[in-house]
Amino acid sequence: MTETIQGRAIAGRGDAESIALQVLNFIVSDVDRIIQFLNVTGLQPETIRTSATSSHFLLGVLEYVAKDDELLKSIDEELKIRPAAILAAIVHLSPEPEMKPLDRDKKVDTAPQLPRRNLFH
Repeated sequence: MTETIQGRAIAGRGDAESIALQVLNFIVSDVDRIIQFLNVTGLQPETIRTSATSSHFLLGVLEYVAKDDELLKSIDEELKIRPAAILAAIVHLSPEPEMKPLDRDKKVDTAPQLPRRNLFH
């Protein structure tokens, strides 16, 4: 099942960043939530605006929220963003693992064979 935000499917990175920004705005709108967020992340209030332009930061915001069931419940109730949509946004913002292309002509290096010794002489 495709997760939706406001009746629209989460289509990619742009939608995921939009969700993360909504969640960040939700966090900073409450004094207790922002203090907890700053304490956990080690950020300073002055750096949040600049950091919010980074997709890595936005990913961190979503990962922070995903670990707090009460916060997820509040976001679901107030913003109507389901926890599954937050998880889908995390997937969209997560960096792709680096994969090196397989060169079929190149011989794959194997571990060198150790000399065998007979222990029962």
